[in-house]
Amino acid sequence: MALFSQTCQQGFQAFVWKCRMFWPVLRCQQLFAVSFNIPSREKVSYFSFMTSSSTLLPGDPKGTDAFPTKKRSEIDYEDDKGWDEETKEVSEGKLHLSSSVGAPKKQLMSQVLSRHKFTNVQPPEKPLQAEEWNRLRESFRTPAVFEEVMFNSMIRCNSPIEVAKSLLTHVAKSNGDIAYHLLVKYLALCVQQGQTSEIREMYDIMKVRYKILESGAYNLLIRGLSNSDQWRMALTLLEEVKKIMVPSRTNYESCIKAASRHQEMNLAFELYHEMLAKDLVPTLDVLQAFFDFSRGMKGAELQKELFGILLYLRENQIYPHKTFMRSIKLWFE
Repeated sequence: MALFSQTCQQGFQAFVWKCRMFWPVLRCQQLFAVSFNIPSREKVSYFSFMTSSSTLLPGDPKGTDAFPTKKRSEIDYEDDKGWDEETKEVSEGKLHLSSSVGAPKKQLMSQVLSRHKFTNVQPPEKPLQAEEWNRLRESFRTPAVFEEVMFNSMIRCNSPIEVAKSLLTHVAKSNGDIAYHLLVKYLALCVQQGQTSEIREMYDIMKVRYKILESGAYNLLIRGLSNSDQWRMALTLLEEVKKIMVPSRTNYESCIKAASRHQEMNLAFELYHEMLAKDLVPTLDVLQAFFDFSRGMKGAELQKELFGILLYLRENQIYPHKTFMRSIKLWFE
């Protein structure tokens, strides 16, 4: 489970414990509706569903907002997003705010434009030695952003993990330090490739260096671990997040899907209700997971929970997407 080869490991671990922490920003998603021939019940609690495409809130039957205490713009901006959007934000450097906090608008625009200049940079196909990285950096038109641009390209091209390791090791030996945003970008690449041991190692390293991680790193860690055989550690991280901030919708949904996938439906619904209690808007995709993974399972409580979802969809005229409709059909059958 070593993060680097034996020759590189000591150098990396000697330097990796002391860098700065930066805080990120976040993003958004469309609705649909359906009518089911199932018995209604007297009272259905009101909450909104979203798919992973765009954001629309259904109207409250009483004419009030679904979230009366929040403005629409605040709802749209909550920190939950699809994996593709998250990865794109990491690769574009949006999780690295160290140089932009308090920066003038013109400077921020300059940074955005400069990023676009490097979208065609191709990462190496195999790990490089220190001298080779130095030569690449020196020939780069803006050496100051070389490492960031290179990691962005690695994420975009889904480069081999060993190539990214060799760059991190080079940075650690050259600077005596690795900036937080580079660690997060490396973590994003590991999550993208399902490198569970590397994700665990990055968590151990980052927790030693920082008492608290920011939400972007937690999103990546929980997502990566929930899709692995170590999914219960994602639950532990969710509890850790609860102590310092309100978990994001992404955090909850990753854990709900993991629990559902392993048919621990009581746990999945417990997390689901906890999520609703925090006014976090669930996506249709996570609702589909309940129907997909409970297929063939028995139990009055489980049936009550699933019918509760169907009742809400019917009474609020929310249309599921085609694959969700198929999941519901198969569950009934």
